Amino acid sequence: MSVSRNDLKRGMEDNLKRAVTEMLVLNLLDREDMHASQIMKSLEEGSGGALTLVSPYMLFYRLIENGYIIEAYKKIAQDGRRRQYYQITEEGRRHLAELIAAYRRIMEGVELLLGKEGGKT
Repeated sequence: MSVSRNDLKRGMEDNLKRAVTEMLVLNLLDREDMHASQIMKSLEEGSGGALTLVSPYMLFYRLIENGYIIEAYKKIAQDGRRRQYYQITEEGRRHLAELIAAYRRIMEGVELLLGKEGGKT
């Protein structure tokens, strides 16, 4: 069974998105405490629709388990629903700084390589 080019492209795109989502969620929480739907909306709008987080809870649980975020408090929204707000921890801020540094280092290397190709695709 062969893999189509579209499947390969989609797989690469999905992997890239997964790789940066944790960093971006931590970055959003570093700006302000947020609830899940607020994080999802900010991620999608802030990326011009390029990034979506359909089911954020597995990511949230992993971030909580690693000590990067906490379930800080709950508030009642205007629609009457209780919203769980998440907050970044100091450990989360350190991890975010490491992720950003690694991301920039990798992207600089990628851009160097792409630039050496002279824009040929």
